[in-house]
Amino acid sequence: MRVTVITVAYNAAATIGDTLRSVAAQTHADIEHLVIDGASSDATAAVFAATAGPCSQWFSAPDAGLYDAMNRGVARATGELIGFLNADDFFCRTDAVARLAAAAAATGAAAVAGGVAIVDARDPTRCTRSYAATSFAPWMLRFGHMPPHPGFYARANMFTRLGGFDPTLQIGADFEWLLRFYHVHGKQAAMIPETLVTLRDGGISNQGLRSRQRINAEALASLRKHGVVSASPVVWSKYAVKALQYVARPIDWPAPPAVRFEPAIAA
Repeated sequence: MRVTVITVAYNAAATIGDTLRSVAAQTHADIEHLVIDGASSDATAAVFAATAGPCSQWFSAPDAGLYDAMNRGVARATGELIGFLNADDFFCRTDAVARLAAAAAATGAAAVAGGVAIVDARDPTRCTRSYAATSFAPWMLRFGHMPPHPGFYARANMFTRLGGFDPTLQIGADFEWLLRFYHVHGKQAAMIPETLVTLRDGGISNQGLRSRQRINAEALASLRKHGVVSASPVVWSKYAVKALQYVARPIDWPAPPAVRFEPAIAA
């Protein structure tokens, strides 16, 4: 099974080396890694040239934002499974893609998902929050809660059937796509208990109160668009559940020594 990993990058020279090394270290035999760069002005291209493995491909051009770049990646993908590993994230075990492919083959599910460990941006060895895929249930969408998208890989025909990400949304297009997946089309994902991806804290959806206001407003608009009854206090209440992620330990993270990927910490 070919698995397409899409990395969206813009001025990511400080962190994309870890992303590239973690993909190159994967044991799965058939990986297509597409790096969709938004015409970076820093050394991102040089880091790619020095670090990328043979499965990684570079595409660089101006884009209209994150979700436009993600759609461009999907349009180029040839894998049966498609997922996203952003330029400040990395697989935390070398069998991550193999586990995703095996779960997809064994279950026949429309998508598969593994857990994510959120770490200190300055020290990727220090976990600050655990986001387990197995803790998600579709009814939680009503609260603006979704499975960990960095560990979520959907079959290619789902993008054909559901369409791409809505580029008019600034932060919440992944949530809106998952609403279409679960609520509109009634699809299900097979959840993997292990933690597969390490995510550096501080992404666009975790930049303080303003970003949370934006993502919650977009989530509520998407829920109403697709006929899911909710309200602003309901969506904001998801943070009570998210608080538990700060005390739960991620499952099987760090991974056992035989499969653990040791990233270089960027200066």
